[in-house]
Amino acid sequence: MLGVAASAWLGSHVCFWLLPNVFETWNAQTIDQLFALRNRIERLRPAYDNTIVHVDLDNNTIQRLQTFYLDRSHYAQVVRNLATIGVAAQVYDFIFAARAKSADEDQAFIEATRAAGQVYFGLALALDRAGQATQRQQPSRLEDQRYVERTAWSLTVQGDASGLYTGTDPVNTFVDLATAARGLGYLSSTSDRDGVLRRLPLVVRYKDAFYPSIAFRVMCDYLGVPPARIVVVPGRHIRLQGARRPGATAARDIVIPIDRRGSMLVNYVGAWERLQHVPLERIVLASKDRVDLELLQEDLAGKIVVVADVSTGTSDVGAMPLDANFPLSGLHSNIMHTILTEQFLRELSESEMLVVEGLLLGVLWLLAWRCRSVTFALGASGLALGYVTLAVLGFLFGHVTTNLIRPLLMLGAATGAIVIQRYVAEEKARLEGLRQRDFVRDTFGRYLSPDVVEELLDSPTGLTMGGEVREITLLVSDLRGFTSLAARLSPPEVIAMLNRYFERMIDVIAHYRGTVDELQGDGMLTFFGAPFAAPDDPERAVACALALQLALIEFNDAQRQRQLPELAMGIGINTGAVIVGNIGSLKRSKYGAVGTAINTAYRIESHTVGGQILISPSTYERVRSLVRVRSTMQAQFKGLEQPVTLYDISGLGPPYHLALPDKTQAPLVTLSTPLPMACFGIEGKIVADTPLPGTVLRLAGAHAAEAMLAGAMAAYSNVKLRLEPAGRAPLTDVYAKVVTSESRSPQETLVHLEFTALPDEAQAFLQRASQGESHSSDRATPAPAESSQSI
Repeated sequence: MLGVAASAWLGSHVCFWLLPNVFETWNAQTIDQLFALRNRIERLRPAYDNTIVHVDLDNNTIQRLQTFYLDRSHYAQVVRNLATIGVAAQVYDFIFAARAKSADEDQAFIEATRAAGQVYFGLALALDRAGQATQRQQPSRLEDQRYVERTAWSLTVQGDASGLYTGTDPVNTFVDLATAARGLGYLSSTSDRDGVLRRLPLVVRYKDAFYPSIAFRVMCDYLGVPPARIVVVPGRHIRLQGARRPGATAARDIVIPIDRRGSMLVNYVGAWERLQHVPLERIVLASKDRVDLELLQEDLAGKIVVVADVSTGTSDVGAMPLDANFPLSGLHSNIMHTILTEQFLRELSESEMLVVEGLLLGVLWLLAWRCRSVTFALGASGLALGYVTLAVLGFLFGHVTTNLIRPLLMLGAATGAIVIQRYVAEEKARLEGLRQRDFVRDTFGRYLSPDVVEELLDSPTGLTMGGEVREITLLVSDLRGFTSLAARLSPPEVIAMLNRYFERMIDVIAHYRGTVDELQGDGMLTFFGAPFAAPDDPERAVACALALQLALIEFNDAQRQRQLPELAMGIGINTGAVIVGNIGSLKRSKYGAVGTAINTAYRIESHTVGGQILISPSTYERVRSLVRVRSTMQAQFKGLEQPVTLYDISGLGPPYHLALPDKTQAPLVTLSTPLPMACFGIEGKIVADTPLPGTVLRLAGAHAAEAMLAGAMAAYSNVKLRLEPAGRAPLTDVYAKVVTSESRSPQETLVHLEFTALPDEAQAFLQRASQGESHSSDRATPAPAESSQSI
């Protein structure tokens, strides 16, 4: 990030160095807008000192004097009348380079100038700034060069003066008039790259000495500062030692800020109209009107008068920040006014700007280090706005100008680069995060519910070990007789069938916003209420169970079309408090639940037969207003003294509108010859080694049977049967569930069985035995031990 900031700083400087006409001009024009802003608001304008007054040769002067060109006699009259009025200085923005045709007029002009003693005329110098040197109007004369050499100043220079402008090829007011005057100063001006006059060199080098601008020459004489008390420090200031205004008692130094070329920024007080103006014809005619002369004495006595031609068509105009056609005499007036009022504009030096830019980059780096991208961008914008605000306030109230564009260019480049760098880094991180998220979804989404996966991905604490106590509803489902069915199929067929089954079932669970916690073989454990709880969790669990059974009916239709065995599923539901959360270690963990409510749900499911849904009392209490109950049964759970009532659910009312189809149970048919069998109890997945002998007394096709066992067998037990018909090989791998168990004697138990898994051979045999051995149509409804009417 520091490299980005340094590159932005270097880039902004390179832009100003390579394209100064673009960027320096842009910056200068921005400063011009501050002049315009200040000029529009009266309270912000600099105070105007009317010591400096303009005497204008304008169109009215030409009309009243009835001459298009004023001759030297007119100017002689102006000099005499202004001297009579008592002005402190007469500054003529003219170069009277040649003598007039009339020697008498020249002589009158010379004598009036010598008598006045405070008249200044101009001269022109070619300045050596490449491409912007002032072009002289005529070749330099030897007498002009000698005059300039004779009147040049010897100044004290501290530092390197090589950067100061060098004046060459002078064009003077002719020597006799120049000698009669108080002195000459150059009128040559320098504009910036865009042609706007913003600064003027106060002194230029001329051979081994220096020559002042006319405005600087006049001000030094007005303030009583001879060349010996002028100290020039290029790039910093010009010091006028012991300066004192006429009438003042105390003298003090005036320090004028200059650049390395000796130029002073002109602090324009406003547009041309803000200066005090007197028409030239009034001065010319004042000698004929004593009253007006006295009025002029009241207005102009002791003031510095600048006489200039501002008539239509004059070429002596140029662009300044507030006016594209500003009379150049106003440039010299504004320079004198700036020195007189000491309202100098100070431009921050390069070393000071480096400090400012360093501070700005430091704050920007701090923002980038501490803030996010959006906050950083807003902070960078605020930093730029703050800098502009300080620059504007510094100009309006502190008379300080700064480089506005370069720091903003630097901040913009640095901000853009940092934002792009961050975007690239964040995009890489985002893509890497998406890749990891996709990997997690692909890896774990097959085993966990989408809700759990999303919580693990989105929550900062999603992978934190630990849990919380929460009431949830648990749904346990299991396929009946799938173990024996799988033994008759090839492994690929078993896996393909299971995958189709789970895909269909998990889609249903996802629709009802359940969380599949475990897939165990052909069974599933599903949560409702974790990780996200809702008031209708028990209702959705029951609705999900009904939808699962209905989906299995459709699944079996597809199985029949594939000529594959059908599946039967039992579902148990329980609601209770468990501990849910991430269980395991940081290396291997899972989102799961711990609690007795889970064991209860598994026990409830173990009492189901295919197509049945049993719910616990705790779940029933929460859904009793919606569910339809086919029957109830009493189940004795291990560890509980009292039996538990289980509810066989057949449907759910609005808004779910779900119902299971009515069961059509074939009648039990008494066999003419009881069918011998052996009954093996199953505990969990373990088949008992020792069977109970028994006989099948009645059959309901390949669905149910009634048998007598030579021993005790509890209701809801899962059993494996070996049928032993006479005259043929035994039929094995017949699985069933004990629906009811009735003890007839200590050695005999009458049980009602529902088959859960039958080999094809056994199924065909039972169907034939049920039909071929029929002697009666005794019905025995395979009801549980206790029934109640449907709700």
